[in-house]
Amino acid sequence: MRVVIGAGADALRAAAVLASTGVSVLLLQECDSSHGLEHPDLPEGMGRMYVNPSVRETVERALGPLVEAPSIRRAVSMRGQIHSIPMSVGAVPRLFEGPDLQETGLRFLERRVRNALIPLTGGGQEERTYRQWVERRMGAAAYDLIYRDYAHRRWALPGDRLSVAVARANHNPHRSGPGQVSGGGAGGALAHAVSVIEANGGEVRCGAKVRGLKVADGRVVAVRVGRRNIPTEDGLWIARPHSVVAGWLGDALPPALRVDANALHVWDRVQIAVPIGDDALPDEIHVLDNGAPAWRISQVYGGTSWAVFHATLPPDAPTPTPDAMVRLGSRMGLRGLDPHAARIERLQEWVPLWAPVVHPRMRRLALAWAELGIAAVGRRGTFTPVDIGAEIAVASSYTREDGPNGREVLRSILEPPVKDDDLEASFRDFIWS
Repeated sequence: MRVVIGAGADALRAAAVLASTGVSVLLLQECDSSHGLEHPDLPEGMGRMYVNPSVRETVERALGPLVEAPSIRRAVSMRGQIHSIPMSVGAVPRLFEGPDLQETGLRFLERRVRNALIPLTGGGQEERTYRQWVERRMGAAAYDLIYRDYAHRRWALPGDRLSVAVARANHNPHRSGPGQVSGGGAGGALAHAVSVIEANGGEVRCGAKVRGLKVADGRVVAVRVGRRNIPTEDGLWIARPHSVVAGWLGDALPPALRVDANALHVWDRVQIAVPIGDDALPDEIHVLDNGAPAWRISQVYGGTSWAVFHATLPPDAPTPTPDAMVRLGSRMGLRGLDPHAARIERLQEWVPLWAPVVHPRMRRLALAWAELGIAAVGRRGTFTPVDIGAEIAVASSYTREDGPNGREVLRSILEPPVKDDDLEASFRDFIWS
């Protein structure tokens, strides 16, 4: 029996992918339910999956039939005004106060001219941080007035400590076509995953507190749960952060790798769903106002009208109140918000803090996990801001190969298909994914 360790819905999906190949799976969930969610019918993130056709069959075996959803209607809000994106040239100036508009426009044109001359002058530059990426394309004024606070609220690090990979993956148009959603809804997909595991002779064991991993001859041979040792001769998948795995391994992991693992921090994503009587709400609104309690407001597709407010918080921070989100929505002109019927979901270990040094740390740990016989799966295990479709593609890769290099698997699936020297990004488009 193959063992999967986790603490949430991503571990359940990974276990279902493995079980869908006919393997008997034991899923050890630390949480008290098979999925670890307070409201399993509330989609995680935007709820859509961007599924590569090569793994669609796998996804449907694990989660049930998929249905294409309409393309997302995106918007930004600033100072109480909502603007659809991509914005018209005439609408862009409304993002800025009068004194800031001229400076922002001049710096943006200046960067455009310099970028256009790079093929002639060879004046390129290496970009290591999110801030450098934005300023090279749009100028320092645009970064200071739009991106600085927004990036920190969304990805939990200041722009000069945030990896350039975040900007390349999120501010370039690298997805085409509509996403898919589960035909049975978010909760139905999770229930289907449980049925797949059980139908193939597997088990979901909830409330399983892992105490450690037993290593012999350089390989993990058992998982300690309470006073029991559960053998892992058939392989071990883990959907937990690297710091947690390092703690389980103890002295079996070299000190330098423990330092790497403990440096990879993850924060929580809080979703507060509030019923709304406004059917004209765009699917996704990115909130640009400095100091706002949420960075995004989204709408649940295919069900009751809910405005879902998204915030990124450190693990020890208190959860914002629905009243704070309603005040934000009211300033934007959203009508009919009812805080008394709000549903709150705190997605733990959901947002990786992608500093510029993450890549080498990840590669060293991926190689170490492979030698130990561990496959890192799910959002938590891969330390990667993937959507559900890419998350399943990673798990699917492990079912087709014996001991693949986890970092290379991720690179082949998640590398944004855009040119690193693409200098045409603009704040009139603002955000793509």
